[in-house]
Amino acid sequence: MALDSDREIFDVADHTEHVTFQKTTRRTVSGYELPMILHDRLAFSPEEFVRRYEVIQAAMEERGLDAVLARGPENITYCSGYETPGYYKYHCVVVPKDGEPVFLVRDFEWINSPEFAWSTKIAKVYDWDHPPSVLVNVLRQLGLDDGKRIGVEKQGFFYTVDEHETLVNELPGNTYVDATQVLWDARMIKSDEEVAVMRKSAALVDKAMLAGWEATVPGTSADEINGIVNKVLLENGGEYMGLPPFVLAGERSCLPHQTGGANRLKADDLMYFEISASQNRYTAALMRTIFLGQPRDEWVRAAEAVIGAVDAALETIKPGVTPHEADTAARAVTQKAGFGDYHRNRLGYSIGISYPPDWGEGEVISLRQDEHRELKPGMTFHMPPLCLKYREYGIGFSESIVVTETGCERLSGLSREVVIKG
Repeated sequence: MALDSDREIFDVADHTEHVTFQKTTRRTVSGYELPMILHDRLAFSPEEFVRRYEVIQAAMEERGLDAVLARGPENITYCSGYETPGYYKYHCVVVPKDGEPVFLVRDFEWINSPEFAWSTKIAKVYDWDHPPSVLVNVLRQLGLDDGKRIGVEKQGFFYTVDEHETLVNELPGNTYVDATQVLWDARMIKSDEEVAVMRKSAALVDKAMLAGWEATVPGTSADEINGIVNKVLLENGGEYMGLPPFVLAGERSCLPHQTGGANRLKADDLMYFEISASQNRYTAALMRTIFLGQPRDEWVRAAEAVIGAVDAALETIKPGVTPHEADTAARAVTQKAGFGDYHRNRLGYSIGISYPPDWGEGEVISLRQDEHRELKPGMTFHMPPLCLKYREYGIGFSESIVVTETGCERLSGLSREVVIKG
């Protein structure tokens, strides 16, 4: 078994063989030096990572925090660049005030850090450890063990009751406050580099969507079309998504967040697609519905209604407008067309970094009723208004967008119109 000394903070550069990288330093706005590991496999520039760190530090200063504990995988990726599907085991980034972050990472996975992350300091967590106790040890090494205000993710999935009770019992001199919003707010407005990666994801979605459309012919099952969609995503550099593609044929299209199915398309039928793609964990998504043969009049009217809802949202969204106003504008269209009872979901949600179980950032901010924070340039959303009528149809059209200085811009290049394949 490992000894307590193995939980000490160490420098990745001193423990990584057979890897060539440059350790450099960037001066932050606060004036301290931030050591960084750099190589050509990092997803973003050093300046982008420093920008993010400064956003977090500024929010900490405003709230009088001495440290923030980033526990959610999206927040860890944002802070450090680190990626892994192994977030089911303990990972934590300790972000001290005006100092270098320390990454607590499972010993089995720590070699992912120099591959994906810029941060240099690590403390290992072994499979037989009690992870919150390792965190206590690290906080003591950093001098964050008495009289400090520590920000924690009380609203996240990963900060457990056990972890909180361990901190309170072992370091009772500290005050533990909810800093979830510090990390969510930092992620809310994307940089040009982040949006550029999302555009790559959107282009991949477009390619998969076109392949799905091409495969949509009578007699084909949703499972077969779903297989084609996934094949295109993965063969063209897509990563695992936060959610699977939702590819549904006929009456199964009414089922929210389901995918595939053995049922086969009829001569006069509908095919529903909602597809996402991920590049460097940054997501874009798109929803479309297409029809075969002679679709029912109600189907076409529902499609026109949700297309009109997206149009209204795109015309409304700009800096200074609230999500409530955007949602209201879109919902008025489906209501007027007679489909208000079938349009049950919010207009949209923030989109960016994603891990299962979601491809969105709806916890960060959503386009919904009673959300009155003003929209700002750099915010990114997926807007998927749709109509669901049980055992009859699910019809939707969406766009992933970025808010600009004067309005908003689509990330997809595909048209948004009623498509009927003869």
